[in-house]
Amino acid sequence: MSPTNLAGEYVFTIDAKRRPRSNPRYNGILRTHRFYIRYHSLLKGQSPKNVLENGEPLITFPVSFMENILNFGLEVGGKPIHGMRIRPSELKFSYSKPLILLPNEIAFRRHLLFSLTVSTLRKPTKINTLRKFMLTINANFLNTMSQIALDRYKDSRDSERRSWYWHVLRVGRSIKVLYRLDR
Repeated sequence: MSPTNLAGEYVFTIDAKRRPRSNPRYNGILRTHRFYIRYHSLLKGQSPKNVLENGEPLITFPVSFMENILNFGLEVGGKPIHGMRIRPSELKFSYSKPLILLPNEIAFRRHLLFSLTVSTLRKPTKINTLRKFMLTINANFLNTMSQIALDRYKDSRDSERRSWYWHVLRVGRSIKVLYRLDR
């Protein structure tokens, strides 16, 4: 099945960006790079590969627990398009860059809130609780919180603050505190 025949409205991928200085707490690629998730919207009949190369993302922010984020993308009805191996310059390590097509806006908003919240967790023990919660969350609350995140991203990126992503991740942190996922 070619990517142009797939029906979907949103696509996300995970990229690695070089850190300003290496972090000694990590080994491998995490020592010198940080992973960011990027969400893009698609027009009808538009190829997901083209939008990644030419389009501006709706929202992007740093993520952790990437395997859980990818699995949740499949749980909400996402379809993997392709994955390519990326090897950042001057490193022996490589990573797989996934491309997941989300079928509709509700799946996009569920996945956005899940990835915002899971990126604020320190330990992976609450991920299953969060997964169940995000699959059954009220649509009105879902739309409100995801719109707040999108607005914060736009405002923070326009102001060019260095700590712009903390303002976006606070939406995920508020869900974590509201539903006592940090205990």
